[in-house]
Amino acid sequence: MSNPTQPTVEEALLRLRLDADLVDDVANAIPQARAQVESYLKGPLCADAEAVAAAIAAGSRNATLCTPDVIAAQLLFVDVLVGSNDIQAQESKRTAAYAMLKPLRYMGI
Repeated sequence: MSNPTQPTVEEALLRLRLDADLVDDVANAIPQARAQVESYLKGPLCADAEAVAAAIAAGSRNATLCTPDVIAAQLLFVDVLVGSNDIQAQESKRTAAYAMLKPLRYMGI
């Protein structure tokens, strides 16, 4: 069963136009990308409002509802980790991912 708070390997391969022979690299990069997002947002990603409420009840001040823009930011981080990017492209993608996440950083939505 897939985790709704992170992209699937198939989604990453398709949306990032990566070769299928990178499937293992992508599979390893997805949890890393999710961890980068959770670290930046300073809290867990949650699949739905009930999960956000449960995380808050458990003491997380910054639980964030995982929306399509959060998935898109994770995909950018995956691309940085496994795509064939030069340093400038990597930095550009990181900057874009953080820009997508910045409005959510302290909102805890």
